[in-house]
Amino acid sequence: MAKKQTPESFWVRVDKHASNGCWEWTGALNNTGYGNVAWHGKRYTTHRVAAWLSGMVDSPSRPASAKEPTHVLHRCDNRKCCNPDHFFLGTFTDNMLDAYQKGRKVQPTGSDHINAKLTPEQIRIIRNRYADGAKQIPLAKEFGVSQRCVSLIVRGETYQWI
Repeated sequence: MAKKQTPESFWVRVDKHASNGCWEWTGALNNTGYGNVAWHGKRYTTHRVAAWLSGMVDSPSRPASAKEPTHVLHRCDNRKCCNPDHFFLGTFTDNMLDAYQKGRKVQPTGSDHINAKLTPEQIRIIRNRYADGAKQIPLAKEFGVSQRCVSLIVRGETYQWI
């Protein structure tokens, strides 16, 4: 028979002795490094359960709305932290901005961006051929991009590092 899940059985798996004030989850982690716990038949992130147990949010489930300030964010930026004093609430957008500002997420640029159509080699070819007198519209048609895209490339406004 499975152990009864209580607030006490949750908190016993949290180490409250870190020098930085974080209360670190000592159990399983998910693939992004956040604490992960099975709680009454469902899987939740531990910081969300900790926020729920401390009365910050109404449910350990992920927020239903991206626009409501019910996402649990970490001031300490420690994914294993379960200390409610280190949490603050925000919207999905607040959470994403926080992740970018703290360097947990990095926006891909250039050919690594999901919308990129050109490789670094193609950028070099476009620049070289334009420097040799090729016109932008034929280059755009050949590489399947807009004339504006070619213009930005040859002026160095995009793909600056190539």
